[in-house]
Amino acid sequence: MPRVLSVFLAVIGLLAISGALPANRAQAAVCPAIAPPEITFDFIPKSPQLDRNRSVKWLNRKAASHNPAWFVTGLTSYAMQAKFEMRIEPVALGDGRYCLLPARIHPTVTVSEHLVYIASELPRGSCEYNVVYAHEGQHVAINQHMELDIRDALPKFIEQVTNDFSQMQPLPARIAAPRIQNLLSKYGRDFKSLLAKIDRNRQRDHGKIDTATEYDRLSHACGPNSAFQTTLPAAMRR
Repeated sequence: MPRVLSVFLAVIGLLAISGALPANRAQAAVCPAIAPPEITFDFIPKSPQLDRNRSVKWLNRKAASHNPAWFVTGLTSYAMQAKFEMRIEPVALGDGRYCLLPARIHPTVTVSEHLVYIASELPRGSCEYNVVYAHEGQHVAINQHMELDIRDALPKFIEQVTNDFSQMQPLPARIAAPRIQNLLSKYGRDFKSLLAKIDRNRQRDHGKIDTATEYDRLSHACGPNSAFQTTLPAAMRR
């Protein structure tokens, strides 16, 4: 059983006034490309860690939103933080108009938690332990696949941002600063929406293996008198 992904988004922007462009470009209808922006994408993963020190009762308190018809014997907890930094510079054309140029684009995604819990009542190497470990391993694989999806999606997102600027027209000085703030907000929202879309796919994939049918199958995987029917229910009642 997985926990919901947590995304904390920070958008950082900077407005800076750059020097004028050469005079022969002063009447440009579309802003010329001066220099490519500094682009950095940081993805900081975290290897999954196993915690076998939590009781089945503790796991069920932690997963308070799960279906009460089933008790939790394993849990995968995952959290991620994201930050989108961007600097946009208005460059004077020399005729009172400005071009907006992306000087720096720096998204950062950090996996801050990836923990796998297995009820402490299950001895390592037992049939029940192996069943729970294998199931949680599927959740780990889904989380790691999402990380690959993020790595694949971010370059395309950054390319779209830079393409937007290549199509922009010069702006009057009075609206350059408000436009910069609007663009910083827009790209921050777009970044957050992109991660949310990828996470919805992750949640969908988790849901495919967290079903009543699958839980029932796993609960009988070790025979009719396994810890799933004896030790763990007794621990829950204590």
